[in-house]
Amino acid sequence: MSFNHEIHYAAFRAAFVLTLDCMLRESLDLPNAVARPGGFLDVYPLFLGTAPQIQLECLLRTWDQLLASETPLTQFDDAVINAAFETLAKMGELTTTPTLSSVWKGPKLLATACDHWVTSKVRALQLAFDQTTSSESVRLERKLDDHNPVGGIISGIEAPSPSEEFLTVVGRWRASGDVVLGSNGLLTEEEQDLLRVFFEEQSGLLR
Repeated sequence: MSFNHEIHYAAFRAAFVLTLDCMLRESLDLPNAVARPGGFLDVYPLFLGTAPQIQLECLLRTWDQLLASETPLTQFDDAVINAAFETLAKMGELTTTPTLSSVWKGPKLLATACDHWVTSKVRALQLAFDQTTSSESVRLERKLDDHNPVGGIISGIEAPSPSEEFLTVVGRWRASGDVVLGSNGLLTEEEQDLLRVFFEEQSGLLR
């Protein structure tokens, strides 16, 4: 998918805002924290429970891939983009909330208005999106329902496949500091400072 529409940018901003909120809430260790989403990738049941800092790393890594246009996107990158679209679409259904407004307060000035048409614009773009990653997620979820899911998935793989890229995300805890703290073009200086302070205080979350 070519990176030529500011809706992509807004979607990644929405995914960042949601995941950052989940990460900050989890750090407070509030009651019933497990019941809350861990981030934007929770749109895929396969990734439910994935640590928010890992979801943030996935988001920013794919963002960097989009900016480096010479680098081909993987199937997992496509899944990240689609999940970001879904996050923005859901936020667009509640345009009166301050959450959507914070998406528009990023470093880039958007011509697209922050209004009730946001969801429709996202859905229109999704119609042109390659849905093969959704099929891959469903296939993996079915395999994970087996009595011995890990053996069932790994035993039949003789060469690297998209399945491996999906599965390496599940269960990880420590995110890459270079990716999480080194992204460009998506976050404001205040948001970058917030991340630095947060991960200084929660040093066990980065590697």
